[in-house]
Amino acid sequence: MQPFTFFISYRRQDTAPIALLLKNEIEKRIQFVRVSVDVGEIRGGEHFPDRLRALIGEAHATIALIGKNWLPRRENNTVPRGDDWVIAELEQSASLPILHNGDDRYGRSNRFILPLFVDCERRFDQFEIPEAIGYLAGLQAEHIDYASWPTEIGPLIDRIAVSLGLKKRPDSDEYPKPSFGKARTQPVGDVELTSILSYEDYEGWYVDNFGYAEVRYIVKTFKFPQFNDAADFMALVANHCRVLDHHPEWRNVFNHVTVSLTTWDARRRVTIYDLNLALYMNKAANYISKA
Repeated sequence: MQPFTFFISYRRQDTAPIALLLKNEIEKRIQFVRVSVDVGEIRGGEHFPDRLRALIGEAHATIALIGKNWLPRRENNTVPRGDDWVIAELEQSASLPILHNGDDRYGRSNRFILPLFVDCERRFDQFEIPEAIGYLAGLQAEHIDYASWPTEIGPLIDRIAVSLGLKKRPDSDEYPKPSFGKARTQPVGDVELTSILSYEDYEGWYVDNFGYAEVRYIVKTFKFPQFNDAADFMALVANHCRVLDHHPEWRNVFNHVTVSLTTWDARRRVTIYDLNLALYMNKAANYISKA
């Protein structure tokens, strides 16, 4: 089965950063999708028109990003060039068949096309639009501003998913009810934490916040000779966590395990619980490696 594929049409001098951000958000929030943006899909030496046509043909949906410099503005009395790639992309999005069969078509007979105005008025009449893509003016458009991106991108993608019958990924991880005792535990200050992690017993651990200013994690990737060693390490640590009643956020890929420790109950700050578990993990890893 093929993933549901989006093609993002944009003008590089207009909305290139938004195209890449939107690709990341769609792939992060919706299940089993692929998002094509030409800079990541067309390699040096490839015949641009043919590759672009193939990308559009494989797409089930096209999102047309429309910024202030998308097309010539009507007040400038300028006619769009006939060889304009943005115009060609949107013309082909409406005319090319979807190059999939059966279930891989996701029940679509025609390509879904969504105009998305970015940081400009949601009006087509501000641009000189050639007849070939005049159909866009008859489509329901969406809108987002740079300033409102953090709060509006989630609801926008929710609406896109609903329109296309796609499934969202879970919004967030689920955590247990906060422990009253842990909630009262004093977080370790940044200066003290940096000092503690400099000790040899905490080799490999570093501080991260994953983009959230008030959050603190201590993080480490443990690497082992083979998968069985990584699995034994996780089993050993899991048994200890049952006793400690403190749990890691971790991920295993083949022979390595990436661990992030924070005390959820203490507003995601590092506490003595995390430092104790980090110390145990280093000892467990050394034990597994020598066994």
